[in-house]
Formats: sequence, structure tokens, C-alpha cells
Amino acid sequence: MRPILYYRRPHAIDATSDVTGVLLVAALLLLIMAVQVEVVIAGGLVACCALGYCGSTAHANFARTPCLARAAALSYATGVLVQVLNHMVMPAGIPQQAVLVVCTIAQVALLHGARRAKLRDESDPNFEPSVAGLSVDALEYGAKWHDDPEAKAAFRRTVVRLTVATAYLSGVFAALNAGLTTLHATGAVDLGDWPRLLLVASSLAAGVLFDLRGRSYMNIGMTCAAMLSTLSFFVLIIDGNGGNELAATIIFYLGSGFFVVFFTTKFAAISLYARWSYFWPCMGRVVNNVCSMLVTAPAVAIILSQNVLAAVGAALVMFVGIAITLLGQLGQQADDVVMQDGLTLATDDLGGDFASTCSDSALVEAAELTSDERLDAFVTTFGLTERERDILEALVVSDQSVQDIATTLFLSRSTLYRHISSINKKTGTASRVALINFFWSWTARD
Repeated sequence: MRPILYYRRPHAIDATSDVTGVLLVAALLLLIMAVQVEVVIAGGLVACCALGYCGSTAHANFARTPCLARAAALSYATGVLVQVLNHMVMPAGIPQQAVLVVCTIAQVALLHGARRAKLRDESDPNFEPSVAGLSVDALEYGAKWHDDPEAKAAFRRTVVRLTVATAYLSGVFAALNAGLTTLHATGAVDLGDWPRLLLVASSLAAGVLFDLRGRSYMNIGMTCAAMLSTLSFFVLIIDGNGGNELAATIIFYLGSGFFVVFFTTKFAAISLYARWSYFWPCMGRVVNNVCSMLVTAPAVAIILSQNVLAAVGAALVMFVGIAITLLGQLGQQADDVVMQDGLTLATDDLGGDFASTCSDSALVEAAELTSDERLDAFVTTFGLTERERDILEALVVSDQSVQDIATTLFLSRSTLYRHISSINKKTGTASRVALINFFWSWTARD
């Protein structure tokens, strides 16, 4: 609900965020002091809703972080370590509830501070927003390119593939979690807190692996972790020696760290190029939670029944689904939108092009023209003025910032932007980045 409120009622978002923070702290205090079950349930519902709101805010800000996978891994590992320290090494006399309330207040204060800092930056007349090194024009392009019908359809296909992949993965880990929790409840295995240290190790390893070579190893890395976790589902079904549950526990926690970093990074990466960019970073968690609710009861039933045939069938379905969605024909291609040197290459998050801007033949023809010849032909075709020609030349041949280009041409920033807007209108492009991309993919016969 937080992104919907952000876009539909932006004037109320600050007040709502502050109220939500107060409600969260109050709900936790109510849980601590509650005696009746009804009060515990009511306080828990309020706390979960408020935490979801805060989590959505954090995910939206998190999507703008450089080295996305490593940042996701570090934040998740830190959170798990706080849990472990709270449960295992907290000094005597300090109640865990007090630590919970302190962490909650710190979380609300950090989000509040981040929001205020953003407002101060945006009020600065010289402010030019950027995300992980992307210029304001790249951000504008990320929001506007989605208006193109082909790009919009490709984005939808990307979301569908990513959602299906996350759903299958959620099925695997939710089934394992349900099985281990059931065994723990019946006394068959004592999980304790030590397996959470495996979450820390696996999430940090995932962050390092996933960020390699522009996150090109994410799909294959997640597939390997998921396959091992799928196979470990059999360990909970098939009778054997006493190490079965221990092996399943280790595999589950090692794979879970990879999974959390995977869906957090994937959805955050595609959010920058969606119309509602704040809506998508938290969708990975939403899909995971919904699928976990649907899978938990059947998984518990299969494990308690010791039905090997049902376990084999469920594991095969998840195994094949994961392989198709992550390692299909297009699954091994680059999976993020990459912007470099003012040119945009948009690719499907699970493979395939978001929006290809020119064909191979167009690139060949483009290479046959010199920069000056291309510029003259482009100016003539689209009826640009002499001043607009100078501005276009500065945009396409230099890597200067907007302010530097304006200074070089003896223009103010606002005047320069007006000229760029005029060129965009004449060429049918949506932003400076789109204009540069179009210029280099354009051929004289167009």
C-alpha cells in the first residue's frame, strides 16, 4: 500500500510515515505487555502492517544503491546477526523485547532521516538526481521508455518471468522451512540459533557472486542453490540415519541466503525502469510471502505423511519450473538495464531485449558515416536550427555533464534544457539519453 499512497497522495506521505512509525513502536510495546491472546493478535497485526510499510520504504530507497547485490547481502546479513546476538549472547538482565523496541526506534529514525535528507536535496536549486551513477536524463528515460508499446510488453514479460521464478523458488524454500519447523516442533530436531550463521555466510557469498560481471552469474548461481535445496526436500521424507535432518538444515539455510539476495536484487533492478518505480522493489518479498502461505500446508502434509511419491512429484515440478525460468533459452543473457557512456542498452531481467533500438544492419550503416556527416544529415532531416545543432553535437560527442555543456555554450541550464526539449519534440524522443541513443542508431534513409 505504501507505493500506492506515495503516487496517489504524495502530500500525505510524510505524515503517514511518521504515524506508521509511532504505531509500530506502540504495537510492539502492546505485544510486550499483553496478557490476553486477543491483544497479542491485534498488536501483531498492527506491527506486521507497520513493518511492511517501513520495509516498502526501505526497499524503494535501497533500489538506488550501487553494487546492488552486495548491498542487499550486507543488509540482510547484518539483520540476521542482530537476531543471533539478541538470542544467544545478550547479557543477562536485558530483555530481548527491549532490544526489539530499540531496533525498531532506530529503524524508524533512519527512514525518517533519509526522507528528510532527500527533501533537503530536492529543494536545492542545483540538485540533479542520480541513481547509482545514472544521470537525471537516464532516470527520465527509465520512466518514459516504458511508454513505448513494445518496451511495455517486454517489461511485462520480464515481470511475469521473474514472478514465476520467484514463486517456484519460494515453493522450494517454504516447503523446506515448513518441514524443518514441523520437525523442530515435534522434537525430532533442535534447530537453535546456529543455522542462522549459515544465512549470514551464504547471503554474503551470494552478494559477491551475483555482482560479478554485471550480475551475469545470478541465474546460474541461484539455480545451483535451488537445485540442491530441492534435492534436500527428499532428505526430510526418506528414512535414514540420524544425519538426514542435519543435512537438510544446512542445505536449507545455505540456499535461503542466496534466495533472499536473489529476489531482492532482481526486483530492485527492474524497478528503476518501471512507471511506478517505488512499487516494484518490495514485490519480491510480496511474491515470496504469498507463495509461502500457499505452499506451507501442503508441504507439512507431505512431510508428515512420509509420502515419497508425492514428494517426488512436487520436487520435480519445482525442479523443472526453476530450470525453465532461470536457465531457459534466454535465461543466460545479461539481466539488468545497463547504461554507460550516455547510451542505453535495456535487456530483459531474465533474458531477452526490453527494447532494442536498432538492428545489426542499422549499426553497420551507422558505422559507414562519419560523425560530421551523420550530424549534418540528422540536422537536415529533422529541421534543427544552428543553435540546436551545436547543442546536439555537444551532447553526442562529449561526456560532459549538463552544467559543463551549458557553460561551454554560454547558456544557462534552463535555456539548455529548453533547447533539448525542442530537439526531443522534433525527433520524437523522450529525453537526452533517448535522443543520443536515437542519433547513433538513426540512418539517413530513416
